[in-house]
Amino acid sequence: MKFFARIFVVSVLCLVQGIAGYALAQTERRVETQARHIRAGAELHQPWNLAEFQVRPSQAASPYRLVSDTQPVVQTESPKTPPPPGGLQHILAPRAIPQTQSLPPANPPARTQPLTIADRIPILRVGRDLAKEFRPSNDRKWSQNHAVLQTAEFNGNFVTVRNVRFSRYESAEVYTTQYYDATFDLDDIRTLDLIMVPFQGLSRLAHVESSFGFADGRQIGLSIEARYEEGEKYDPAAAGMNQFELIYVFADERDMIRLSTDVNKNNVHIYRLNFEPHEVRVMFVDALQRANKLAAKPEFYHPLTNSCVTNLIAHINMGRPRAVPNGYRTVMPGLLDGYMYDLQLVKTSAPTFREAKEMAKVNWLVERYGDLEYFSAGIRQNMY
Repeated sequence: MKFFARIFVVSVLCLVQGIAGYALAQTERRVETQARHIRAGAELHQPWNLAEFQVRPSQAASPYRLVSDTQPVVQTESPKTPPPPGGLQHILAPRAIPQTQSLPPANPPARTQPLTIADRIPILRVGRDLAKEFRPSNDRKWSQNHAVLQTAEFNGNFVTVRNVRFSRYESAEVYTTQYYDATFDLDDIRTLDLIMVPFQGLSRLAHVESSFGFADGRQIGLSIEARYEEGEKYDPAAAGMNQFELIYVFADERDMIRLSTDVNKNNVHIYRLNFEPHEVRVMFVDALQRANKLAAKPEFYHPLTNSCVTNLIAHINMGRPRAVPNGYRTVMPGLLDGYMYDLQLVKTSAPTFREAKEMAKVNWLVERYGDLEYFSAGIRQNMY
């Protein structure tokens, strides 16, 4: 009962903070609108800076000219002529400016912004800051591994993935991160691999990744994760309460896979999925477009509705509609590879899923091929 009571209290606090933040935002918008109108009214009554205007060469200077021309000149010694008769007198303005009139300073003092209600009342300022915390943002103090977003630039049949991550790890806390750009011909895409990283002691829970293969042997990995700020670690309860943003990490396989095997000491299983190249192309482009969207408009990570599994399945179903129907095994990430096997989406010669899973384990191959250039090919030699 204490757990549900805490959830209820947190929900009520979130609702109150959301209402307060919304009301505060509306009030600040009205105050800013009024201030803008006041500034605009004051600017309308400022004297003209005559140095900004020139007389048009095609027209002679005269004591009177239409205001719409906005070309004031200094009054000459010739006698003034009255404005011509007609209906335009109400929009005619004299051009003569007294010689004693001084021009406004070239750099007038800047107007100070009026204080908002939140600036005047500390408790409202706290509410405004809390409201910002409940909005997803790309502007936080991120951990080194999540500091840079990966995006894509499309140019006809080619795509350039910016900031592909390549980290070298000494431990989970000590590592160096580098980034490089990679350009791919979309006609050369061939394969999609499912990468399962089950958690130690929790066989039904896992982190799910993927990797796209190309005709020239290159692989680019995709890990859809909760984005961490400095000092943060994954917490399922916090993830369910919108405490992490969502990030699409396009990474070098030597980074992504060795982080799981060498640093986190987890098993890694790689399965080749049974999709045609044109279907994989649609999935890859869809994932890149999703990464671009998150770079412009961030979203919260959620373990049930916006996670590594839900987004990967969405990309797969984009390439082949209804290839992976939703079910209880899409909610439990550790069961996804068995579900794919039962759907006949896994390419393997193994007669049972148990044998297919054992063949897909690559830990010993990762240790053997390490940082070699043909790392991706080496760890896949026993895939079938």
